[in-house]
Amino acid sequence: MRKAMQIGAWLVVMASVWVASPSIAQEGPPPEVPGRVESDPQLAAASQAWHDAWRANVEAHLRTVAARGTPRDLLVAGWLWPRSGDDVDIQARAWAQSGAWIEAAYAASTGEDPLVDWALLNACPKNGVRCDRGRLLQRLMTADPGNAEVLLAAYHDAVERKDTDAAERYWQAAANATHYRGHFSDVGLLMATTLRQVRVPPLDPALAAAMGEDFRIGRAATPQDLAGMAVMGINAAIAIPSLSPITQRCRPQLAELPADARSTCKRIYTLMADDTSIVITPAVALPQLVQWADTDAERAAARERLRQFAWVYENVMQLYQRPADARRLPDDHVDVFLREGELAAMRHQLQANGIALEPPAGWQPENPRYRALLTGTPPTAP
Repeated sequence: MRKAMQIGAWLVVMASVWVASPSIAQEGPPPEVPGRVESDPQLAAASQAWHDAWRANVEAHLRTVAARGTPRDLLVAGWLWPRSGDDVDIQARAWAQSGAWIEAAYAASTGEDPLVDWALLNACPKNGVRCDRGRLLQRLMTADPGNAEVLLAAYHDAVERKDTDAAERYWQAAANATHYRGHFSDVGLLMATTLRQVRVPPLDPALAAAMGEDFRIGRAATPQDLAGMAVMGINAAIAIPSLSPITQRCRPQLAELPADARSTCKRIYTLMADDTSIVITPAVALPQLVQWADTDAERAAARERLRQFAWVYENVMQLYQRPADARRLPDDHVDVFLREGELAAMRHQLQANGIALEPPAGWQPENPRYRALLTGTPPTAP
């Protein structure tokens, strides 16, 4: 559960890997250290009892949801079905049940619910269910023809199939897209809404305080925290797009990209930079837009945009380095994340901790790559 509670922070960490932060890339996630709950037999027993009761309620509710039989209900029931535990047989039955509902969701889907189709792209393979990815992608492109995220997903799929003609066609279509609209928030809201309908067992105040300390949120944990962060962890597995094929194609191998390739990449990255539902997309796009600026005015605007982003990003990362009692995660953090986007949730977190939302004049980030892009001075070797 501690990992689930930290998933919001780990989305930030994932973004930092994308922007080549040497310290995080080399150090990796911090080691797991037994917290207060694990270290106290009484609290550990209370925690296990609470989670067992909650899990039973979740399973009962999901059976009711799945019984409604719609593709969306079957998808949610299959993806949220608890599959953790130490008993191998119980785990096997849980995976079989979730897979059966995911398979039923795919069989019942008709293309009328793009959210289901997007989630199935990853839910199917992760549950061992055979789904026609081409069919799902075609539906998504028909439903939202100008969305670069969908077109880039089709490009990625074509690359994996080694269909070079299709890959090039989707790549050029993505360059001519009108917008980049991520699905992370919509999928997360669907799951969060379902989990919040589950009857929650009372959470003992002493256990809530210990959980809050272990989760390092600066306050006692609430049942809503546990449900919300569980959703964030699950959602991260099926709704975050893979950007590696894009970054690989837009990264020069020997020298600078050819002019036509650079122009195409710039159009795609411009769309990506506008998507703030998760920070990975602007974290990847904004630095490149500084490098690819064609005029001094364009470069100045791109630099200021990167500086504003870096201020929020670095200050949130610094919050997680504070002692647990010296920072606070807002009660509605997950709600803001899913409804307004991760960047908005990060700003909300800064505000809750008394940190300005915009950098002072002359401020420069600690990240050496960002600083070099903003100042025009190459970073010095460590």
